[in-house]
Amino acid sequence: MEIWIYFLLTLLIELPIVWLFFRKQWKYALLVGFLLNLFTWPLLHMLLFTTSLNIHLMECGVALVEGIGYRLLLKSSWSKALFLGFLANGISYGIGELINLYIL
Repeated sequence: MEIWIYFLLTLLIELPIVWLFFRKQWKYALLVGFLLNLFTWPLLHMLLFTTSLNIHLMECGVALVEGIGYRLLLKSSWSKALFLGFLANGISYGIGELINLYIL
């Protein structure tokens, strides 16, 4: 499977979760979610292919960075922003693992 398809799958999984958390400002929230993923996704994959860092540690870093981004850009509470970051990334990572395990 082409690597960019994984980015599209990540967006298809994470952006609806972002929408659920920020329904009142959903347009801006989806833009923020897209831009955060546009920053963190390539960074994670660059590190994944060039270092021996643990993928779980890197995913936690991505969730943290995205949570901070949601906090700062959407002016939400820290708990809501970090919960969203870890929930969205945990679900997308888990689905990605299932796809790799059962489909590829």
